[in-house]
Amino acid sequence: MAELERISIELTRLIQRINRTNSATVLESGLSLSDGLAERDILSERHTIYRELAQAASITQQRFMRTEVRFIATVNIAELQQLADDLARQRRELDTKIQAANWTTDLLE
Repeated sequence: MAELERISIELTRLIQRINRTNSATVLESGLSLSDGLAERDILSERHTIYRELAQAASITQQRFMRTEVRFIATVNIAELQQLADDLARQRRELDTKIQAANWTTDLLE
């Protein structure tokens, strides 16, 4: 139990130092590292949503009779895929900047 308490205190201090460092570090775009991390996470989420939507909308079906229900895409699949690709590119570019900052930034006390 004593070791658990000691390690918990160390972990808390380390997380606090990381958070201080991320708030104080500014990326070349002018964003703080914390803001860049938040933006990267949202770009990832948006990319996943648009990619999955495009994938779901492009499902084809086998129809054997003319009376069977026909699926029609109600969204522009190519446009969705292009948007997903753009979001993935933006995320990669931002992630590269974040990684560069990680290599050049010392952890604050």
